[in-house]
Amino acid sequence: MKTCCDQPRNVVALWRRQEHKMSSQISTVIRHWSSLRCDGTIPQRSNLQPHALAAALPNAFLLERPRPDMVRFRLAGQHLHHTMGMDVRGMPLRAFFEIPDRKLLMERANRVFTDPAILDLELVSDSQGRAHLEGRMCLLPLRGADGQINRALGVLATDGLIGLTPRRFRIRHSNLSLIQSEQAVSCEFQETAAVWRGRPDLRVVQGGKA
Repeated sequence: MKTCCDQPRNVVALWRRQEHKMSSQISTVIRHWSSLRCDGTIPQRSNLQPHALAAALPNAFLLERPRPDMVRFRLAGQHLHHTMGMDVRGMPLRAFFEIPDRKLLMERANRVFTDPAILDLELVSDSQGRAHLEGRMCLLPLRGADGQINRALGVLATDGLIGLTPRRFRIRHSNLSLIQSEQAVSCEFQETAAVWRGRPDLRVVQGGKA
């Protein structure tokens, strides 16, 4: 995969500090999504197995994209409800973000479905005098019942006191990893995801069907 970043990586050791608290939920979701890609295709939403995501279910969510200008929550774990102080099912993804960052968010989120790609966001929430809250969100493309890439598996992990809700985030850094083709992906990719430490260097392992 190729990566595309919107700004230089000048935030020192952000994910090293949060690794122990946030990497477990992130790696659980990445590992399961990767395990469904043995034939190299984008996984079907129907193939997700809740028991495989058990350790991350409070932080996990499912998105749907009914049209290009709308990405909304279909299902969401309790951590997302607590972060917003309400049930987020049916809410647009952009509701979790501060207004100045919503355009960038939607530009990147739409590419998860169209390219397709994996989106990895480093987040921070500290507006209006609220306690400092670090976060990381990852979005992984899925196919819906019609075979189209119009679903996504996501995970939001945070470190810090949620405090007064709703909590909305700024994007500190975004990383878009393009899935260039639906070739067969070797088990090396899955193993890389399973031991993902901090921020990954995602890549397609060449080989398999042309």
